[in-house]
Amino acid sequence: MYISQIDIKNYRGFKENIILFQPGINIVIGHNNAGKTNLLRALQIVFDRAQQRLSIDDFNASITDFSQPPKIEISVTIKETVAAAGANNVGEDPEDKNVVYNWLVNEQQPYEARLTYQFYLPFKHHSEYFKEISSFIKEDGTYETELCFNLIDKKFLRKYIAAVFGGDPQNEEKAGSDNMERFDFQFLDAIRDAERQMFYGNNTLLRDVLNYFLDYDLTEGKDFEMLTAENKQSLRDREQEFTTKARELLGLLISRISKNGILSYAKATGADKGGNPNFDANISEQQLLFALRLIVEKLGFKLPIKNNGLGYNNLLFISLIMARMQMERSSFMGDNAKIFPILAIEEPEAHLHPSMQYKFLKFLDENIHTQKQARQAFITTHSTQITAAVDLDSIVCLYEDFEGYQRVSYPGRVFSDSNEDKDSKAYVRRFLDATKSNMLFADRVVFVEGLAEQLLLPCFAAYLKAEELLINAHTAIVSVDGTSFKHFLKLFAFQDAPDNYCLRRKVVCITDADPSHRERENDEEEEDHRRHWKSCYPFQLDTEPDKYHYSPMASHAQALLAFAANYPNMRISTPSQGIGKTLEYELAHHNPDCGLLLTDSFPTRGKNKKAAISQLMQAIKDAKEFEELSSMCQHQDIIDWLALSKWESEPKKKALLAACYHRAIEASKGEHAFLLEQQLRRNLLAQGDTRVDFKVPPYIAESITFITQ
Repeated sequence: MYISQIDIKNYRGFKENIILFQPGINIVIGHNNAGKTNLLRALQIVFDRAQQRLSIDDFNASITDFSQPPKIEISVTIKETVAAAGANNVGEDPEDKNVVYNWLVNEQQPYEARLTYQFYLPFKHHSEYFKEISSFIKEDGTYETELCFNLIDKKFLRKYIAAVFGGDPQNEEKAGSDNMERFDFQFLDAIRDAERQMFYGNNTLLRDVLNYFLDYDLTEGKDFEMLTAENKQSLRDREQEFTTKARELLGLLISRISKNGILSYAKATGADKGGNPNFDANISEQQLLFALRLIVEKLGFKLPIKNNGLGYNNLLFISLIMARMQMERSSFMGDNAKIFPILAIEEPEAHLHPSMQYKFLKFLDENIHTQKQARQAFITTHSTQITAAVDLDSIVCLYEDFEGYQRVSYPGRVFSDSNEDKDSKAYVRRFLDATKSNMLFADRVVFVEGLAEQLLLPCFAAYLKAEELLINAHTAIVSVDGTSFKHFLKLFAFQDAPDNYCLRRKVVCITDADPSHRERENDEEEEDHRRHWKSCYPFQLDTEPDKYHYSPMASHAQALLAFAANYPNMRISTPSQGIGKTLEYELAHHNPDCGLLLTDSFPTRGKNKKAAISQLMQAIKDAKEFEELSSMCQHQDIIDWLALSKWESEPKKKALLAACYHRAIEASKGEHAFLLEQQLRRNLLAQGDTRVDFKVPPYIAESITFITQ
């Protein structure tokens, strides 16, 4: 069985939320104050009796209706783990259903049980409450919220009752404590003092673990009565040997004590009349465990645990917790053994470098599925490394959308069982690395096709005086292959429906137009997929219709536009259809006389050398005719294509420069983008006439405006 969902009402930041879980590991991600810690606390409240008394600050602050006494309700659904058809149901312990039987709300397979925690004012105090609260009703019928909370805190909170009900909460059948004790909830919060909690054997955690693993080679964690006769005798022999040697050691210690000097005071006071005082001692194995302490052995040295790094101490601490959970599940505990250990960890990445984070997650996942020291784990994190290390189905996103609504999304549940969605899910799972997984944490996402756009976009925002807005909007700029946009966009295909698990975040895809053409060899064979579309310039479109088929925009861009049209939170931005091509082409097209575009990444010789492009820019600046610019161009194919075009002279001049510029930097886009970003940044700092005018391509500017609004 496993915890399949939690319903939270009026607890801290949760007004009324349902959060779904899966068997095994659940990774809860989200920005600060998204409710991650409160989610773990809500789970803890249900399963840990010591945490069930709440304060006034635990009520949701947005409560405005006090016509009834406010109530906090946290309901947990426990569901049967059903294996795939034909497989053994390895997810179920034989005792599982017996423990939750009285809490069942659905007896059909997979069965469902429910535990509901309520923190409420008993009915017998309601009349007093109504009388007092009526003083804080305003003329418009609403309540003075702050005064109402103050009244509840002062006069009624002490009368509130905390109870956990099993099954349908309307039946008010309290969950039996014996069955509740079979659940073991271990919560490791972010501010944990690992050193203090595991340093010496006089700490309960370390002592219990040491006691459990004492003679583990004989017991294997089993109760004494379950051991073989041979192992029972071996255990007795060891205990007798310890007792004998302990007595010898204590006798030696006592013999070194000068008893007369101490006991003389007893005689002087007359205390010896009740018998002669003396010393004796006996020590058990468990008592001696108090003297043990953890150390670290390295390079032949024995170092105290306090000298160890915080990260390693946290791992040691978690290891001890796992060891104790193993003990709690074993027959060593007899009838007190737990059947459902739950591990909740807040920010396990604290003090761990990325590779250690990855190793820890893999260990935990393997442990849950094989050793089962923990049956289910709930982990909150800000770490993209941890997010990238787990399966997509394990991730739960808590966040506030761009309109301020509290949302819960499940990236793994976004995809249907269709073959297309299965391919998309596999692709996202494969490529959601530590860098790209930032898209799940960010408030807004910009997908770009390459390194150039990723480097230049913040700089372009600065020219639009929007860089700070871009940063404050917590925007992630993620570079993926253009044809892969469709897979990632499905994560954000939000519709306001109960079964829509997508993220409601503003998303922009900035992609090239990439016009293309295909030869017409034979009209009857136009569907022959062996003849591929080839990239062309926009001024080539429709110039030779008898020879080519033309497309002003790449098919993947057209598909993206059609997909995004159904979702208001999405925008697909491309250069103007029939006029634009790529980012580099657009930069030159909209800045035909801007010397900032010329960087040291240009070749020093040949057709694409920097001087040739500079000469074309100067000619445009000097308003030279198109024919004169054509004579400067060393790319005859570009000249020939433009000669066929029906464009006017001015657009042709810009197109000529843009095509030559595109050719010049095609082989070094990354280096060019890096150098261009530096030059554009320096230009931003320039004053007066030294500052050069630069125009951000319109489709980029529109993207930045959309994402920052």
